[in-house]
Amino acid sequence: MIVRRTQLSREQLEALIHEESKDTSKLFFTKHVEEQMRSRRIAKACVLETLRAGRIRRRPEPNPMKGAVECKMAYFSAGHRVAVIVAVSNDPGLIIVTAMYA
Repeated sequence: MIVRRTQLSREQLEALIHEESKDTSKLFFTKHVEEQMRSRRIAKACVLETLRAGRIRRRPEPNPMKGAVECKMAYFSAGHRVAVIVAVSNDPGLIIVTAMYA
């Protein structure tokens, strides 16, 4: 039986995000997140560290319009608590939706 990525448990999603974020070629930054990172002065390194070591801090939310599940990852990075919304679909890679201070 094949398990779709959008049907993974919270723990499985967290492990998948940690693993896939190690390879930056699998990360897709939306224009929105790039604008938010710039306006909030959040470095790309902080976003990457949050994806690689952070924890899912709220129940993953399905986004049926995008065919994805969105996870809020949080981590203490560079002296701040950083939160990153990342979308996981059944396609390879991760879509970084937005970043903020939590």
